[in-house]
Amino acid sequence: MSIAYYITHPQVQIDADIPVSEWGLSELGRARANAMLDQPWVGSIRCIVPSGERKAIETAEVLAGRLNLTVEVRERMHEND
Repeated sequence: MSIAYYITHPQVQIDADIPVSEWGLSELGRARANAMLDQPWVGSIRCIVPSGERKAIETAEVLAGRLNLTVEVRERMHEND
């Protein structure tokens, strides 16, 4: 049986001069994304599918780097603002 994990992005670097979809992770957000790698369930991930938002992609790349997986961006999986 497959299990789907829905992972939200951690803290972002807010910049009022750019669209929210282009905000990236803050320093704390990156630290929290890296801390997630210590969770026991992370090793069971086989596919990483973020939205096209920068913060989601950056979070996904943290996982992908550890697991040696590719990131399959799906533009339509975005926040409902």
